Amino acid sequence: MKKILKTFLVLSGAGVITSYGVDFVCVNGDKLLKESEYAQKLKKEVEKKRKEFIEKFQEKARELVTKIRQLQTELSSGMLSDEAKKEKQKELIKLQQELQMLQITTQQEVQRYITSQLQKLDKLTKSALKALSRVKGFKVALDCNAVLYYDPSVDITDEVAKILDQLAEEAEAEKK
Repeated sequence: MKKILKTFLVLSGAGVITSYGVDFVCVNGDKLLKESEYAQKLKKEVEKKRKEFIEKFQEKARELVTKIRQLQTELSSGMLSDEAKKEKQKELIKLQQELQMLQITTQQEVQRYITSQLQKLDKLTKSALKALSRVKGFKVALDCNAVLYYDPSVDITDEVAKILDQLAEEAEAEKK
């Protein structure tokens, strides 16, 4: 963290708007996601994991659909006794419910994973903003996209992206 602060002490750049003693800057979230190597890496990881979840779902769903079709064929054959027909119908309903639950569970797992990755990105972005605020002295950072007007000199997106990537690299190095 100290290394990052030293790096940005040297930077000149983002202006800070002062109003009533509060210093404002803004970050363009869309631009940050596009320019940060860490954000792009996370995006690829999320897409890869999403595909894995879907492939796993499709594999299990194919098995269930095959069983459902077999049961439907047996039920429509007219070769079953009333008792056997009732049992097959119960089994069919159970398999259909299992397929629905599999779909719901898969969607929930994908959403949980995406949410956890976004939380990691958000936490690291906030750390980057805190580090930069110590150097630049701003008190408030807003989303540029949520502001009606801002002077481009208060957009610190590029600097936040650099710090975000450095923090991610440091965190990765600490894991090893």
